[in-house]
Amino acid sequence: MPDFPRLEWGADEMAANGVNLDALIPREDFAVGNGIATGGDEKLQISHFESRFFVPFLRKPEFQRETVHWSPQKIVDLVIAFLDRRLIPAVILWRAGQYNFVVDGAHRISALLAWMSDDYGDGEKSKRLFGPILPPEQTDLAKTTRDMIDKQVGRFELYKAAVEHPGLLPEGGVQRTSNLSVAYMVAQWVPAVTMAAAEDSFFKINDAATQLDPTEKRILRARGSAIAIASRAIAHAGTGYQYWSHFSEANAKKTKSEAAKIYDLLYRPHLDKGPIDTLDVPVAGRGYSVLPFVFDLIGSVVNLNIEDSTRKKGGPKTRRSEEDFPRDESGDETVRYLNQVDTAISRITGKEAKSLGLHPVVYFYTIGGTFLAWSLLAWIKIIDDLCQNGRINDFCRIRREFEAFLLGDKWAMTEIVHQHGSGQRSTPHLTKYWTFVLSKFIDGCSVDNIQLEISSHFPQLATKITRVRQPGENSKRSFSRSTKTAAIWQSALPGAPRCAICEGLWHRNSIHIDHKSDKSMGGTAHPENSQVTHAYCDSTYKYVVARGADKAISVSGLSASAALED
Repeated sequence: MPDFPRLEWGADEMAANGVNLDALIPREDFAVGNGIATGGDEKLQISHFESRFFVPFLRKPEFQRETVHWSPQKIVDLVIAFLDRRLIPAVILWRAGQYNFVVDGAHRISALLAWMSDDYGDGEKSKRLFGPILPPEQTDLAKTTRDMIDKQVGRFELYKAAVEHPGLLPEGGVQRTSNLSVAYMVAQWVPAVTMAAAEDSFFKINDAATQLDPTEKRILRARGSAIAIASRAIAHAGTGYQYWSHFSEANAKKTKSEAAKIYDLLYRPHLDKGPIDTLDVPVAGRGYSVLPFVFDLIGSVVNLNIEDSTRKKGGPKTRRSEEDFPRDESGDETVRYLNQVDTAISRITGKEAKSLGLHPVVYFYTIGGTFLAWSLLAWIKIIDDLCQNGRINDFCRIRREFEAFLLGDKWAMTEIVHQHGSGQRSTPHLTKYWTFVLSKFIDGCSVDNIQLEISSHFPQLATKITRVRQPGENSKRSFSRSTKTAAIWQSALPGAPRCAICEGLWHRNSIHIDHKSDKSMGGTAHPENSQVTHAYCDSTYKYVVARGADKAISVSGLSASAALED
């Protein structure tokens, strides 16, 4: 083959939120039998990828990372490289049982298959794997890729018809059509016979070139564990490859349903691209490529002593290897983890009676519209502590004033993360800071006194070692996305709707329609007898207010603090 310019496919070429090609090559457990010692190289031509005898038996190992790391342009570049007969790094395969496993090169092969099947995450195969209703980010990226293919390459179906109708193709299409008969990528075969040796080859190969993300590696190494399975289930809302297929029927069903519920609590409604022009934002930001955060979320909620997704080097007291996370054979542990996460998130948002309905804009986002994952983890901890100490009603009592403080104090949240770093390094500091401020409000301190207390107890914030840059500072004449979002939110927040009972801001995901006069007291369903409240305020706190109590009281056998428990 001529010495064409080589394309490099390094880590810097990958997109954090890439096109979802995960359905193009199915997954299979490596344990399908001993491998077949196959040596030498092989040319994979277009005939291989059209063949009924090659592609149907192509598999990714069950532990292979998701094929979601390439940007639309990288997919287009791969197709162009193939058509122009440029040198593409070899893919590495391993033969075991009836399958040809892709040890390295899943993105390269999937990009070519995507072009041939016109499936960039929204086609027939993708919908079979992920369901007919796909995340908007996934379909948006698919459309972008397809538009770029149409402009720069042309669709595969046009190349098949180009012999008789060459005018259908973009410039250079006739030459590329001719190249298809001789173009190929090289496949190298792993000579290993045992599954363990082939798996070891996978990790060595993937760490040597494009290194695996630390969180990906932990999940892949401990792929049969409860935290790995629960993370993947939530990240895809219970769709995608069924890593829980070996569970009992009941646990497999619970895994799917709980994961779907948690995903909806975290990521509905969907966020569009560009500036955020609404206060109706999801609790946890954009719901695409969320596996690292979900992994951290589960580890935090279930109190696993584990490295978070931002730390590349493990500390001496962290759990890291597959031995630390044993395989969950029955699914009991996975379901337990999912139930714990459901309980924690349902206290934050949702329509269950225990939901406080914390407004995401107030608690989890910067003023410029960036979701701050570590603030959500901090508030899960704070709410749990309030619940354990029976102080939920105290929080509801001062909620309006406290939320006004948080909205004016966004700089402190950003500064804490700036000083301590992302991930679990900042979470305890955010927790400590907000717990301190919240306790002062509950104790009846004025805002001025609280500011003085902050200066005394948190001098690093008082001196503001690193001044926090505001949205749009030092920008060009055009407003940035964060500046536009900040302007919209600052205009909308003063008039945002409030709970009729605690007067805190309510969010669309967490509202209840309450009877002002209870049905038990003859209250009707007339609109004049209705009011919008948080779920917990409707189920419990309104009775505390009505009876003039400041502590948990019994309501139909359920204490106010217990209302947030399972």
